[in-house]
Amino acid sequence: MAQQILMKLSNGGCSSCDPPPAPGFSIGGSVGRGGRNLPEDARTIQSALNGVCPADGGPILKLDVDGIVGPITIAAIEKYQKRQLGWSDGRVDPDGPTIHALSGQSGGQAAPAKAGPKAPPPKATAQQNAQFVERIGSLLPRARHWISMAQLNIDMASEYLRRSPAGRNDPFPSLHDIGRGQLALFDKYFHTHKEPTTTKLAQLQRAKRLYDSMTTVITHSLLQAPMFGWGVGYFQPDPADGTLAALDYVAYTFYGGWQARRPDGRPRLSGDDNYKGAKNLREDTIFFPVGQLLTKTDNFMLETIIHELAHFVGPGVKSPDRIGDHTYDTKANFLTVNNWTALHTAECYGYFAAESALRNAITIPIH
Repeated sequence: MAQQILMKLSNGGCSSCDPPPAPGFSIGGSVGRGGRNLPEDARTIQSALNGVCPADGGPILKLDVDGIVGPITIAAIEKYQKRQLGWSDGRVDPDGPTIHALSGQSGGQAAPAKAGPKAPPPKATAQQNAQFVERIGSLLPRARHWISMAQLNIDMASEYLRRSPAGRNDPFPSLHDIGRGQLALFDKYFHTHKEPTTTKLAQLQRAKRLYDSMTTVITHSLLQAPMFGWGVGYFQPDPADGTLAALDYVAYTFYGGWQARRPDGRPRLSGDDNYKGAKNLREDTIFFPVGQLLTKTDNFMLETIIHELAHFVGPGVKSPDRIGDHTYDTKANFLTVNNWTALHTAECYGYFAAESALRNAITIPIH
């Protein structure tokens, strides 16, 4: 059965949904230097490049749309990449940044996909991508801070549980209560109060490991951002629609996508795991419509980033322990679900980090 993706809705909820439409055109294999260079794919890319004005990186002399990939076509690809992405490798990959950029700029002249009529092109242009990079780039360090505060609270709660009770002659008995409030906050979102101490400690460490992985993803993304040229590492503009704010979703990703790899080490694509919709979306990605990212408040987007990261770094789609959306902040039972459900719900990780960082009771839903 086809899998659905994990989509964060603009009303604050989250649900398993069908993916948004694929980019405006697609190719079956890489085109350019070292690519498969199938004639139909080559004609698609040649036509797309011809639809870009020379000032934006298109060819001065229109390419022959003949399906033959020679030095002229490769040079045109390199010119476009240098202009729009800041780097070039002379190749357009089916799931890479070049085809997403072309989909937004080609002026509608690209050949339609083989499966049927051409879908509307994505709305994210190079300018909007620059806005995306600026916005997500400013949010990620703050999201990492939220996560670090969640990690600190988990450490303090764990130490509190491990600490022996204060003795009768202890000169500083109040010190033994350090961490009690942090444990209460963890219990607020993960409902551990009925569990024995050993179980509480195990669940605290489980959450800590998840937050550790989130920190790694953000750090890698910020380090790799200058090399990607499109998006910020694992955080990318939605290829289906880049600018509209009037959408019913603000982000989507895949179960365990961070570690989803093919046997050859390459990232898995959505088609590999039978996800519905587009089959060429990289699973090692969290997608955001640019318009939503630019119009939502900082706190809303920070919680969304951590929510999506919980799906992303948790177990894969086939694991019963994957982090899903059993409840969310717009449901009445958000703070009353059982312990197992809370530990397997992305929204709980987002809100625990939010309240850990903001240090006061936050409004639910967050805004």
